[in-house]
Amino acid sequence: MAPLFRALCMSPSATATRALAVAVALSMPAQAADVPPDPADAPAASAVLEAAACTLIDTDFDIDDMMAIPLVIGNRYVAGIITSEGYTLPQDGAAALSRLIAEPGQRPIPVIIGASSHLPSEVIQKDWGQFVLDYRSMMGSAFALLSTALPPSPPDGYNYSQEVADVVADCNSVDILVIGTFTSFINYSPAIRAKIKNVVVMGMPLRGDPTQKPGNFSFNCEYDMKACETAFNEQLPGLTYFFVGPVRTKLDTTPVGHQDTVYGPTYGMVDALEPRGLPNALKQALVGIVRNGSLGTVVEGEDYWAIDCCFKAGGKSLLWDQSAALFLVHPEAFKNVGGSGGHYEPSVSPDDFRALWTRATNAAVTYHQVPASQ
Repeated sequence: MAPLFRALCMSPSATATRALAVAVALSMPAQAADVPPDPADAPAASAVLEAAACTLIDTDFDIDDMMAIPLVIGNRYVAGIITSEGYTLPQDGAAALSRLIAEPGQRPIPVIIGASSHLPSEVIQKDWGQFVLDYRSMMGSAFALLSTALPPSPPDGYNYSQEVADVVADCNSVDILVIGTFTSFINYSPAIRAKIKNVVVMGMPLRGDPTQKPGNFSFNCEYDMKACETAFNEQLPGLTYFFVGPVRTKLDTTPVGHQDTVYGPTYGMVDALEPRGLPNALKQALVGIVRNGSLGTVVEGEDYWAIDCCFKAGGKSLLWDQSAALFLVHPEAFKNVGGSGGHYEPSVSPDDFRALWTRATNAAVTYHQVPASQ
């Protein structure tokens, strides 16, 4: 998860604005999202990313994680999902996520409670602000999906590294999507290293990217920098890995009404989700009523994230983890920025990118039942 939101000033709900924005969005014809990148750009990522048989997702389960996970489930065989401390605590995140993806008639996907860094609340408030703890509380109930958090009861002696090894036992190769901290990754990845084909990471590398501002690290690294350094210095070398993020613009901090420029989530892209299965569960989790959140006691979910009508939380609402997930399943829609030590960004327009997200997420009406052919 990246620092999506910083709770600042709040304004009243704008139902009329929302309705108008959605009407305009739905009246516009969808454009082809998976167009080839400009030949002038670096070679397409699809030339270097070849999919593995199975996929693992490592998440700290914030809103952008919640919007990223279903599209991977719809397009890859997800062998398991690990929850790590970050915006949420591993146990609370696992409990909420397991309810979101539980669909009758679909293959159960193991949700594994990963590692905690046990960062004190006062340190979180000092370093990042109260908003992290606010979102931690909201995501414990899968945002608007559940009425309350449902803490799990893992068995004594629970070993998440062994659980990870077990869920990929029948996989000849594994891709790992890291959209949370590296807190769990550094412990389970050595046990399955021989099977790892690609590691896709939301954010920018610690070093080597000429576009990276010194000291400007992602939340996922800053939250557990020791784990991030271990992964970058000791575990990623020798593997094929990609850092991915959205295109950044000067309008990112004032995105409402600028969805033609800003790579952020819109009500329109969520409203176009299928009214069944996991896509519908995700939609209800995003647009339902959020109770006792940072914006108030009863607030429409889209007020926390939708830049085409409703975003009131302040700060930035961008397609952070959604970009990394889409890179994993549609690398042809991305370009390299910064050369061999750089990262990948979308090579298509914001509208096309959101349309690609909707199509990829709608594929999650059906889960992949077996690993891909080796």
